[in-house]
This record gives sequence, C-alpha cells and structure tokens, in this order.
Amino acid sequence: MATNVDALFQSGQIGTQTVRNRIVVPAMGTNYANERGEVTDQLLDYYEERARGGAGMVIVGSTGVDGTRGNAIARQLRIDDHRYIAGHSKLATRIQNHGATAFIQLNHAGGGTTVKKTQGERPVVPSEVSRAYNARDPHVLTTEEVEELVEKHVAAAARAERAGFDGVELHCGHGYLLEQFMSARTNERTDRYGGDLEARLQFPLEIVEGIRERVGPRFGLSVRLTVEEFVPDGQEIDDSKRVAALFESAGIDVINVTTGTYGSAPQTIEPMRYEEAWRAHYAATVGEVVDIPTIAVGVIRQPETANDLVADDVTDFVAIGRGHVSDPHFARKAKAGQTEDLNRCIGCNIGCVGDGIFSHKPMGCSVNPTVGREAEFASIEPAPDQQEVLVVGGGPAGMETAVWSARRGHDVTLYEASDELGGQLNLAAKAPGKEKIDWFNEYIQHQLDEADVDVQLGTSVDTETVREAAPDAVVVATGAHPQSLDVPGVELEHVSQAWDVLAEREAIEGSVLIIGGGSVGCDTAEWLAERGHDVTILEYADQLAPRKEVISRIDMLDQFHDRENLDWETDCQVTEITKSAVTVADSNGVESTFVADSVVLAVGHEGENSLAGQLDSLPVDVYVVGDARASRNIDSATDDGTNVGLSIGAPDPSFTPRL
Repeated sequence: MATNVDALFQSGQIGTQTVRNRIVVPAMGTNYANERGEVTDQLLDYYEERARGGAGMVIVGSTGVDGTRGNAIARQLRIDDHRYIAGHSKLATRIQNHGATAFIQLNHAGGGTTVKKTQGERPVVPSEVSRAYNARDPHVLTTEEVEELVEKHVAAAARAERAGFDGVELHCGHGYLLEQFMSARTNERTDRYGGDLEARLQFPLEIVEGIRERVGPRFGLSVRLTVEEFVPDGQEIDDSKRVAALFESAGIDVINVTTGTYGSAPQTIEPMRYEEAWRAHYAATVGEVVDIPTIAVGVIRQPETANDLVADDVTDFVAIGRGHVSDPHFARKAKAGQTEDLNRCIGCNIGCVGDGIFSHKPMGCSVNPTVGREAEFASIEPAPDQQEVLVVGGGPAGMETAVWSARRGHDVTLYEASDELGGQLNLAAKAPGKEKIDWFNEYIQHQLDEADVDVQLGTSVDTETVREAAPDAVVVATGAHPQSLDVPGVELEHVSQAWDVLAEREAIEGSVLIIGGGSVGCDTAEWLAERGHDVTILEYADQLAPRKEVISRIDMLDQFHDRENLDWETDCQVTEITKSAVTVADSNGVESTFVADSVVLAVGHEGENSLAGQLDSLPVDVYVVGDARASRNIDSATDDGTNVGLSIGAPDPSFTPRL
C-alpha cells in the first residue's frame, strides 16, 4: 500500500520563490568540477538528474568565492570571477528546466580546508586557536582582509543572480570560515569582528546586508547554520536561536538547520549507526523563534519519515543529501508510491566521503554505481549480441551483474549455493548499527525480480553444470572465504571463524578473544559484546580498523569506549592458542598471555575464484567480479557487477571499474 506523502508534496514558499514540493537536494561537494573550478558536463548531468528526479529545490555546492585558498575539496566549483558565469548559467538552466528551484551555495573553507597549500597560499582563519582547524600554519585575517572577503561573497552572489540562479546559500556551518567567525571557540578577535555573539556575527551579517543591496528583490537567500557544534566550548542551540533571529532580521529567507563542526565529524556526516531524522528537532527549535521557513537535515531516508516531519510541523522543508546520491529519483518514486524501487542510502560514507571527495576523488556511491556517470546511463541500449548468461553467486557483485545483463536483453540465470541471496551483505548487516545494509539487499533483490532474472537458490555450480547449461558467458561472483592462522592450537574446538559467529552457525560461550581488529573483527566484537560477552580484540597493527572509512571509525571507537565489556590490544602477533589462552608477542618480541573461553578468528579473507580456472577448457566467456576478483568494499563489488553486466555481448571500454 502506498505511503501517504501528501504533506511532502505540497508547494512551499522561500522568499518570493514558490518551491514545487518540500524536498531539497542540499549542497554537497562532488569533485566533478575541473581543476580550474569550472562547471563540467559531468557536473551538469549530475545536477540535472536530481532535478529530473522531482526534487523541489536543488542547492549546488559548495562553490568557492576566493580562488583556491578557500577550497573545501580538491575540485571545488568557483564563482569568484565573471568567467565562471557562463558555466553556471547552463547549470541553473538545466535544473530549472525540470521544474526545480535552483540555489547555489557560497563557501569559504577557511581553516577547515582539506586541501594542501598550493603556490605559497596559506589557509586563513579568524584567530590562532590550537587544534581548532584542519589547517596547519594558517594566516590570521586582518580587519581589511575580512572586509575584502565580505565583498567577495557579495560579488559572488551577484554573479549567481546574473547566471540565473533563484538564490544563494551562505555556508555558516561544519567548521568553515563563516562559522569559525561565529563560534566563540574559534574567534578570539579584538576588532569589530570579534567579541560577544553579535560581534562574532558581524562578518556574515555584513555579507547578508551587502547581498541584499546588490541583488534584486526576488533573489532568494538561505543560510546553512550549524546550531550545535558538539564540541567542548562550542556553539549550542540556545545561542543559535538568537543567531537565527538576527539572520532573519538581516534579510535571510530560509534557515537550513544543520549540526557539527571540525572535531565532531559523526554529527556532521553521520555514519550508518545514526537513526533517521535524529537531529530534525533542531529545525523545530529554530522554527519557534523565526517566521521564515526552516530546512531539516540528518539521515532522512524514508518518504514517510520526510512526510511526517513536514506534516507534524517539525520543519517546512527536508534536505535529503546522500539519499539523492544513492537515488536521484527519490521524489518521483516517493510520490508514485514506488518504495520498493527506492535505493536508500545506507550511510556507509564510502565513495561519497571517505573514498570520495575527502580523498580528492570524484564522488561515488556504494549502492549506486551510476552516480557521476549519468550521461552514460541515460539510456541503456540492448546488447547487439543477445546471450545466455550464467551468474554464479548471489552477493552484491553477482546480483548487480545479473540485473544489468538482463536489462540489456540477455537471458540471465543466477545460481546461489545457499538458500538466500545477499552474500556478505547478510553478515555485514548483523553488526550493531548496520541494519541499513538490509535496505540495499532488499532493493537489489527487487531489481532482480523486475529484470526477470531466473534465480536458483540452494544450487552449487561446477564445470559439469556449466557444460550442461552451455551458456555464452559465465560470471564468477563466488565471493571469498575467511583466512586462518598458521599457529599452534588454531584447530582447537573453541576456535571459530568470525563469519560463522555472525551467521550464528557456531555458538560462543563465555569470554572471547577476537584475533584481528579489522572491520570484520570489530563488528564481531561489538555484536558479541552486545550479547553480554566480555570481549578483547587482539590486533597485529598499531591501531584498530585502519582501513575503515574515517568517520565510521571515529564513531566505532566512541562506541567501544562506552562499552565496559569490550577491550582491545594492538601490536599483538599471535604465537599460540591453547584451550584457555592466547599467547602474543609485540614488535619487540615481548610475550603476553590473554585468557578466555572462546577464540574467534577475523584475520581477513581471500577470493574464492577456483571455478574460473576450471572453466578454461570450455568455449565460454568468463568474467570474475567482486571479492572473487579481489577483496574490497561493497562499492567495488557493485561497480564490478555493473560494468561487467553492461559489457557482456558488446565490450565497451568506457565502462571501467573504479580501482
């Protein structure tokens, strides 16, 4: 039965702008601009697809106003010169042509820059405050330099109006320059731009007043406002209510309410554990003191969640950021009641953040391999050579391959040896706070049904199976198997593999030692600790989960510190396992002994691709995808599957996996 989303699809008013519904695509960095900060075809296609998908307002961002000195990401858009107007005009038009309102966010990262100094430039900050910024060796702005930055913001807004945008948004949050001036934690100035709250607001308020004098009366003005910094001595909601009222008096049309700053990353870009709409109440609090509309943000993933926030007067608009990365047609599908077809963001932060923009790479998505490739996927042509395709393995790589192969017209059969699809998705979703992984598992299985893939569960495949089926192509998506240790005692009965523990194939008793502190080991430790076991992780490296996405890792360690029954030791090389203990040696050869009732191995896994070699003698094309190809993350699995699915029958060199 379709969800009631009537409130979500009422039009709304922001200043003089009538927005067709209450769904906002907020500003997010993409690294789709070129090295000069110019609009590219890739960026045009990306934003146009979100507008085509039915969102009410699209906010482009973030966009620099001060050359590269204020860049938050490597390939950040710029609008600090007239030469950028033409590209932005195309961008605004692409968005508006699909009925969406087009705003653009102006941002200066200040001491929050993640980009290294170039050409002798130093990051700029309001004050010399230790440990308050990403930047090192920053330059403290003089009064005259602040005044120059006021004019740069105003001039950028005027260019945005000239380019045809409906409005601009000032980024006063997330540890960037305007927020740095607003927060007592980072502003210790003694000129007119420092002091009490009103003085600290002088910089952004002068920008607002300058923009209002420079642009026409119909031009909209938003502020993205961090109302709670979640750091010691940081800005809190009571002061932020005063800030919101002052912005309204200065001429702001809408307040985009957010949280977090440098030092509170999980409250800025939430990892998977955070509940839906956990910070939406801040928008309601701000709404109590202003008469202009508010925008709420924060893990809003379900249409019914978004609708309830509007219907219950928590907020006027909802910002769905990463949810529009994973599915640009969120609005259209929500309105049509196509919730099964909605590819919801799982909050892994891989591709979009961790292995994306903050790694100086183009933004990607674990569950949507088409992001950033919108032009390529605008229409998928039938394969010129229709083939019989046999996919072996029902994990994410195998399912993606099957879906895209079937969409191109191939006759696809997927074989899965177990009695359920999902592969390692099923194990990953077991860990506390990772239930959202089930969303993607459900989504891709629905796509299999829609694509009419023949799914055979509980069926193993060997050379004889392939010979009898006589397919044109075989896709080996057989995943991986866990590795063991070559130490005395590893064969003892109380020693288990983490995968078997999470799958509940083996019962664990008493206290537990987990050998291996990577992502799987840490997930297993938390799963066991939640069930009352005393758990200690023994990790060979000098830190836990060093390859885990950085924000998720911060959040994980916060959770570990709060659990009294979970501990860990690093720099531990296991030398022996006995019936009651594990002996380890550190890098200096000093031995220690840890006592426990059970031992769990989580020392990595390796690809299971033996079938590929066995098929060499058969006249069939063989492709290897996912963990069977190499042990990597979910984004690599889905990317592999998509690319191979599109290549079968007509290899296309433009479809190459992100490596």
